[in-house]
Amino acid sequence: MATDSRDYFKNMTELLVKKKMLLAEMLELTRNQTPAIEEGSLDKLQKLIEEKQSRIDEIDRLDTEFKTCMEKLKSAAGVKELGELDASRFPGASELKQATAEVMSLVEKISSVEKINSAKSKELLEKLGAQVRKLNQAKKLSNAYNKPDAAGPSSFFVDKKK
Repeated sequence: MATDSRDYFKNMTELLVKKKMLLAEMLELTRNQTPAIEEGSLDKLQKLIEEKQSRIDEIDRLDTEFKTCMEKLKSAAGVKELGELDASRFPGASELKQATAEVMSLVEKISSVEKINSAKSKELLEKLGAQVRKLNQAKKLSNAYNKPDAAGPSSFFVDKKK
């Protein structure tokens, strides 16, 4: 069992290290979104979002593997929660705890930048919405004044006297 638990801890720590690298990349991409939003560069913003999504997909895969290892470890150790594990009895527990804390720190940093970006995105969306409304209003005015007269010039008065 000790060998199994060490392997589980090792695998889980390795997965967290990979996740940490992906989260660091996501943090950089998230930070790069801020100037793209401020510039109103939707193409650049879209590219950054797509790159972030690929990282998220990879993190989801790692999380699935991590959960599988965690369930096996809990089963092997006979506990319901990882917090119940005695770190002195299980080598690798402290490394896992440290890696988990680093991942959580990165997630918090990403979250704080995302909140800022979300607010700036709303401002950009409102600004673009106002521009679209102005364009639609100008289009209506233009159409009202420049309607082609299909029947030709109309005559309101007809003089029947000769």
